[in-house]
Amino acid sequence: MRKKNCEICSQDFDTMFRVQYKQPKAWVFLCESCLLRVKKDNPLYKYGGTWKR
Repeated sequence: MRKKNCEICSQDFDTMFRVQYKQPKAWVFLCESCLLRVKKDNPLYKYGGTWKR
């Protein structure tokens, strides 16, 4: 089974979001809760797709 953990909270989720949100720009996977926190008013935020298990 494929598994990914959220970059911020380190929890495992069935659906993760691939984003860039800080410098240096790097693609990371975030859960929905963490995604909503980092994307608000963030000029560095960039969406890169949804990953589902």
